[in-house]
Amino acid sequence: MRAEQRYLSGLLCCLVAGGALAEGFFEDSLRSLRYSQSYWKENDGGGFGPTRDEWVQATQFSFSSGWYREVLGLDYSYGLADALHVGRDANNISNLRADRSVQQPHGIAKPLELYLRGRWVDEAGTVSAGVGKKSRQYQLYRDDRYSRILPAATLGQDLSYERGALSLNFSRIDGFSPRNDSGWSQDLRNYRGQRIDDLRLYALGHVLPGGSNLQLEHGVARDYLRASSVKLTHSFELAPERGIDVYAIWGRQQDAGKRFEYSGVRGLYEAERSHDARHLDLLFKYRFSRYYAGLTWNKVWGDDYDRTFFAQDNGTWNSSGKLFYYFGLQDEEMFKLLGGMDFADFGLPRLKLDMHYAASNHAKGYAGFSRREFQSVLRYAFDGWFDGLDVAWLHGRFRTHGEPDGIQRQSLSRGPAGIISHSAERFYLNYTYRF
Repeated sequence: MRAEQRYLSGLLCCLVAGGALAEGFFEDSLRSLRYSQSYWKENDGGGFGPTRDEWVQATQFSFSSGWYREVLGLDYSYGLADALHVGRDANNISNLRADRSVQQPHGIAKPLELYLRGRWVDEAGTVSAGVGKKSRQYQLYRDDRYSRILPAATLGQDLSYERGALSLNFSRIDGFSPRNDSGWSQDLRNYRGQRIDDLRLYALGHVLPGGSNLQLEHGVARDYLRASSVKLTHSFELAPERGIDVYAIWGRQQDAGKRFEYSGVRGLYEAERSHDARHLDLLFKYRFSRYYAGLTWNKVWGDDYDRTFFAQDNGTWNSSGKLFYYFGLQDEEMFKLLGGMDFADFGLPRLKLDMHYAASNHAKGYAGFSRREFQSVLRYAFDGWFDGLDVAWLHGRFRTHGEPDGIQRQSLSRGPAGIISHSAERFYLNYTYRF
């Protein structure tokens, strides 16, 4: 990976030197400087979960060039982060990595993005390719860009093709840069510390004649885990400022070879001869004026839907059941009510509120099981003299109860879909200056 970093750095120097003489490379570039603060006050809600009291800050510089000779471009970003305060009762920190203690975390100083991109456009469509470090976004795998003070990223190569209503995408990922740690990248590894050669992601998108959007994806972490997803979405416009959105998602994840932990992972996963989990997720949402309300239903069967492509993965599940944690145990059936609005009718169009309440009451192998989550997010984006400044407050309550029945389950899981409780108050402040 160091060789790849040196190679990219050399290309960067050549491209910048040549770009200085090329029209559009700098003239059409986008530059920004973002300063952020986050304060999190969290506890286990009387169950099992983290206790956090962290106040952190970060600065991020980003540069995205125009196109050099309409063919090549460059994206670069660098981030710094450190702690302003960590409470003495905290036993966990999430935006940074603990050093000798949670109260003395490491700071972060690293390139967040160094990505060389290219494209070729003609009547047959647009072919795009890229190599380097960036935050990648798929339905099956997504580098977390927003929930922590700095984003996660991956190292790899990408290829895509677009023509009309059709899009094809491929990514090969061979390195991961955590959202809470310094460094260029880490190898992908399983929970036994064994290296996973790469993660390959394939995606097809197509807008159907009636306006529906079809998305097919398949991902394989070599010799470890594979997953597939089919998503169909459609929007019905009933009248001005009124409409209905619906979707259906089917997904599956399976063991994929010798790197999979068939013997289990203590505290996370029980031993299993094979892994084959599936889920179905349905949404109905009604939009009217400045408001929306909806209902989702998600059902898991086969095995627990709680595996990630590699151990450091923060977890991506393209389902309404992916909330603070997964509603993803075997035979777990979740209903979620959601709603939101902006406050334009009250003279505050830049103030927005989103909330949901989710519940499930059964999971195979647990006695007395129940899971509940309530979450609200209040956001305000300033304009005028304070354009670029936005603030947000997240309030969350997550509760899970249940005991192993001793027949189908022998131990509690503290994994993504495990028996965890979490109460959270999170405050975010961001100021972005574009120049």
